[in-house]
Amino acid sequence: MLVLIVGITGNVGTKLISPLQEHGAQVRGLARNKSKLAPEKLQALESFHDMEAWYDVPAIKKALNGVDAVICAYGPVPELVLDAQLLLRFVPSAWNLDWSALSFGAIVYYDLFLAFQRQLAMSSRIKPFYIFIGIFAETFFSLPGHGVFNPSTHGVWDSASGSPRAEFWGTGDEKWQITTEQDTADFTAALICDQSRTDGMYRYCSWEYSIKEIAAIYELEKGIPVEMKRLGSLEDLRVVADFCQQELGLSRFWEWMGYTYQIHQLGGKTMMQVLDDKLYPDLKRAELGDFLKQHPEI
Repeated sequence: MLVLIVGITGNVGTKLISPLQEHGAQVRGLARNKSKLAPEKLQALESFHDMEAWYDVPAIKKALNGVDAVICAYGPVPELVLDAQLLLRFVPSAWNLDWSALSFGAIVYYDLFLAFQRQLAMSSRIKPFYIFIGIFAETFFSLPGHGVFNPSTHGVWDSASGSPRAEFWGTGDEKWQITTEQDTADFTAALICDQSRTDGMYRYCSWEYSIKEIAAIYELEKGIPVEMKRLGSLEDLRVVADFCQQELGLSRFWEWMGYTYQIHQLGGKTMMQVLDDKLYPDLKRAELGDFLKQHPEI
């Protein structure tokens, strides 16, 4: 099986190489800058194809030649979510909150995924695998180079101030579904290489904890107390989220997206109700305590 990873030099793209090969697949890469790949990862590829931009059609066509499956590892940028994926006609990048039950307008950013799903269903013979994972652990804790979801972007966890603190809405008992990038890559590779699986939606996560539980595990592992600051109820959050979206507008979505992510995750609308974690029992998922040990910067 030959698998093309588009955006192979990204955070998840690089982590997909080894698990795919462990399942017997050959891996081909497509990206703008091969220098971002470690030499040993580059050498392990069947081939690497350079592209100038996401709309580099000749490079895309060349890279697609002869492949059995394509995995999108693009970042969460609007033009990559919709325009680039429609251009490529391939297995989409949907490693995010479960937007399958959303209607247009519920979370404006996810309208892009809903539009892509609709367009693909109406205009392509490709049968995509959508994989929901909640939020990446690396993003939740705002690890450098993995996105920012701290209080400055209306996220939760802040380690940058010198001592850990968490700002939260609701009671603090509402659950977060969080998955590491490596667990995401491992599950994706197993699913894509499993010839018995059909297209559709799959759900997977490393752990499901409330912010109170996350803080307790952090204190147990590191012996450092976490400052907890409650900002208001979920209804307060809903009011703030709606107001900011209306006042700032769509072009400034990065300034209010943190609010909308939180209200729909904590309110349960994007919670994955049934996980597919039993499909591959040999996959070992990360424990939060081990993840914290691996990242002393948190």
